[in-house]
Amino acid sequence: MHAFAEMLYLVSGDVTYTVESETRRLGPGDLVFIAPGKYHFATVNLSQSPYERYVLKFPELLIPEYLKTSLFAHAPFFAPSDSYGDIIKGLDGYEENFTPEETNTLFSGELCKLLVFMNRAASSERQNTNEFIDKIITYVDSHITESITLDSLASAFLFSKSYICNEFKKYMKIPVMQYIRSKKILFAHSLILNGTKKCEAAEKVGFANYSTFFRAYQKLLKNNPFPDDKA
Repeated sequence: MHAFAEMLYLVSGDVTYTVESETRRLGPGDLVFIAPGKYHFATVNLSQSPYERYVLKFPELLIPEYLKTSLFAHAPFFAPSDSYGDIIKGLDGYEENFTPEETNTLFSGELCKLLVFMNRAASSERQNTNEFIDKIITYVDSHITESITLDSLASAFLFSKSYICNEFKKYMKIPVMQYIRSKKILFAHSLILNGTKKCEAAEKVGFANYSTFFRAYQKLLKNNPFPDDKA
């Protein structure tokens, strides 16, 4: 889970990919788009074939505003398309043949072209969704500024705390409270980037102690500088 966007294009491998509550077994040419703040992981069987893929990581600001709403609403999995492969594989020669500034410009242009093609071909149909996990994720997203505890989850879903913990960990490969904490930190990060003071953002997502928030923020977003504010 991170604050930037990510795209994976599979070349080869026996791979099952999970993004939040949706899981898909990938085939060559499949593309996965992971919006910022979405928990994801790959389950790879290396005994069958090597795991080869292209991974593009880029800040959300490179995504045209008019595409964000629709792209983020689509399912994260995209079926193979010659246009995807041509664009992604075409990136290989840029770093060797162009300056860093030229490479950055070319990458930004190719990325926008790729996102437009993806948006036109995208499906809103959910695939292999775990309904129980999906309900928990939806609950967390809609109550992100509130106190979310195992007790509140048990009360909301009428299941025991141990059942919720076990089912979430089994499917998502992460403890449910760690997932919630990471979601809160990323939400606070978006508030800070939009002008909210750091201490106010920490308080808004339920961190009573600012130093605890700061340490958790730095641990999760170690590749993102802590934004400055005037306070």
